[in-house]
Amino acid sequence: MIEIFDIGIKILIGSTSLFFLIMFFLYRSWAGPKHPEQSTNIGIMLGILYTFMFFLAGFIIVVLASLSWDNLSNLIKLFSL
Repeated sequence: MIEIFDIGIKILIGSTSLFFLIMFFLYRSWAGPKHPEQSTNIGIMLGILYTFMFFLAGFIIVVLASLSWDNLSNLIKLFSL
């Protein structure tokens, strides 16, 4: 069980870093035409905000998956038709 959690957290940290980089550049270029002097600050603030929400949702998913890993096949059978 702890191995699944460990692997999930490593994947989550890597994907969160990639998510932040992508969102930072998207928000920076989005804010560039209207606020060229503040585009970096806007990119950082919005990037951190949405990255935090991404990490929190991913952490909840990793915790629930690691807790139910032993019974995952039963859960899949339960929810499938």
